Amino acid sequence: MMRIYQVHIKCFNLENMKDFYQNILLMELVSSTDASFSVMAGSTKLIFEKDTSTPFYHLCFRTGSDYFDFIYERLAQRSLLLPDEEGNYSLFWEGKQAYFVDPDGNIMELLERPVSWSGAKELSGWHDIGEVGMPVNSVEEMRNNLSSVISNIYKAESDRFAFYGDREGVFVLVKEGRNWYPTERAATIYPLKIVVSGPEEARFYHEEFDYEIKVKKQWDGEVPAVQFRMARPTNQLEKIEQFYKEGLGLKKIGEFRKHEGYDGLMFGLPNYGYHLEFTQFEEFIELPLPTKEHLLVFYITSRYERDKIVSRLAGMGFPAVTSENPYWARGGVTIEDPDGWRIVLMNSVGIG
Repeated sequence: MMRIYQVHIKCFNLENMKDFYQNILLMELVSSTDASFSVMAGSTKLIFEKDTSTPFYHLCFRTGSDYFDFIYERLAQRSLLLPDEEGNYSLFWEGKQAYFVDPDGNIMELLERPVSWSGAKELSGWHDIGEVGMPVNSVEEMRNNLSSVISNIYKAESDRFAFYGDREGVFVLVKEGRNWYPTERAATIYPLKIVVSGPEEARFYHEEFDYEIKVKKQWDGEVPAVQFRMARPTNQLEKIEQFYKEGLGLKKIGEFRKHEGYDGLMFGLPNYGYHLEFTQFEEFIELPLPTKEHLLVFYITSRYERDKIVSRLAGMGFPAVTSENPYWARGGVTIEDPDGWRIVLMNSVGIG
């Protein structure tokens, strides 16, 4: 199933767009800066980034019957609905359907659909983004490119139009220059970043179009997560970076400065899927003291590689310490980081 988790697009009228999506479409505002903002279209995060030109996109927002009527009336009162070739504003395609424009002139779709998530009942408000328009030079070529990372249940309707995906979410592949229904405005290519669900982690990037698609695999079991972060505060971020990056050898995958009073670093375990975050507030804060049983364990199959890390950390002033639990001494080396939190470098293939 291809659920659309996140869509990142460009926009020109940043403040007008923020007002429209927050106060007209009543989507929850989750972040805002001078250069961008993001809202939640139900379960899909929609990010707008300021651009110097006016881009042109197509998205489809799904909701239930009552909320469809509510939003439809809000759009009608402001004369934002688009008529079809016969002058109809209220349409039907397996459910109620309507098209409208936002302040940038993007052609957006409002579509009535039942909740498809397993075990979920009818929701009030927005459900998600169900379609993302994707203009291309060749529909067939893009279908072939996407087949390496995303499954598809639809056949191409023509060499100028095709759905790609499934009932949970689709990319609307259209030949560049083909008009977006129900208007006579030609589809044009602008940058897109999209995050979707899929059977395996994958990434697709089309350099010519600046299209990026990340596929996130959802965990099995009762926690439908796609990423895991362990976060911890510190008062000595520079020493922490030295320890975990230069000493331990983890890859820094992100950082931020002066974000609402916080600086932060992220280290991959080994990548974005599982990672550590360390944050430091602009003022000194009292931190809880770890016990000797608070451990971060790395299973390293090569004793030689394990010992290289141990030697490197010792040379930086972080020698091995005696483990509280004797189990970790049998094949493992325990070391304390600058805040006294312990890591164990275990020469083992791990469990499972």
